[in-house]
Amino acid sequence: MKKIVSMMGVLVFMLSAVTALAAHPERDWTRCMDFPTEEQLAQQGELRSPYIAFFPGFSGDAGMTAVAMDYRIDHDPVGTYICPVVWNINTSSLAEEYTSVKTDYGEAVSGYFGFQVLEDGTKAVIMSLWNAFCEDEAGNVNQVKGKVLFPEEVGGNDFTPENNGEGSFVQCIYPYEWEVGKDYRFVLEQTTGESGTECYTLWLMEPEGEGREELFCIDSGLKDIWIDDVCGFVENFVPETAAWPRTMEFWNVRGRMRDSGEWENAPFVLFTVNSSEGDEVYEGSWNFGQDEHCCWIITSGIHGLCAAPESLGPYPIPATESGAPD
Repeated sequence: MKKIVSMMGVLVFMLSAVTALAAHPERDWTRCMDFPTEEQLAQQGELRSPYIAFFPGFSGDAGMTAVAMDYRIDHDPVGTYICPVVWNINTSSLAEEYTSVKTDYGEAVSGYFGFQVLEDGTKAVIMSLWNAFCEDEAGNVNQVKGKVLFPEEVGGNDFTPENNGEGSFVQCIYPYEWEVGKDYRFVLEQTTGESGTECYTLWLMEPEGEGREELFCIDSGLKDIWIDDVCGFVENFVPETAAWPRTMEFWNVRGRMRDSGEWENAPFVLFTVNSSEGDEVYEGSWNFGQDEHCCWIITSGIHGLCAAPESLGPYPIPATESGAPD
């Protein structure tokens, strides 16, 4: 906790001005929310700040084999989790072999990727894929676990309900120093591996740059599946830092359609507040919206910093590009 408090002066400065390294204009976040005072930032709450999720809308029902998004993080205090993509997996093709395919907590199989600032201030990238519990007519259950193919030197960690409240999944996490105020683009691509099972590769790149950096590749262990839909979220997971604002901007959200192979832009997005956190309501201030450049989110655990948005959407998603995100 002493380390967190000692960082406060630096964080207050970061909240007052962020150097813009990106192509689109720097946002004046004080127009979206009043920033907390030093006294307010020193408050140590027992709850996390409001959990903001967003749901891009794509046309068609055939699903996708890739997803891409441009985004920027301006404020990322300790305890921040910016998750640009959660992807839900369609397993309907396995219906002839299994009566059900789901996770051990009853939901559809899914994965996620994001940027985290851990309790010690270390920045990290993280990717997880839930295990598939496949049950046949006789009641036999086959648990299919993902396998981390890249990075080989990091490998994956297995989680179960006994050591993690989120169910059974494979996860890969390692340090990664991203820059605040810089535009990034992720590309999540599904490909068929040598064994015939579907793999998910996460690439990171700069929208105006060349080349891609491979961050993760996980083999799902399942055949003939595809991406059904996607969402993302902005989260605070350390109650002691709930007061400190965290932000995200995103634009150019697009997917590669499974039926046509063509890339299509998601035209709109819907937002939710706290709805993915069960019955827990995290109090504080939040704001989100859209302008000609991007959609944006800001959240803090301090009350009364701004008025809440009047609508959850839909909001148009600005798109300066179309086609493949190369």
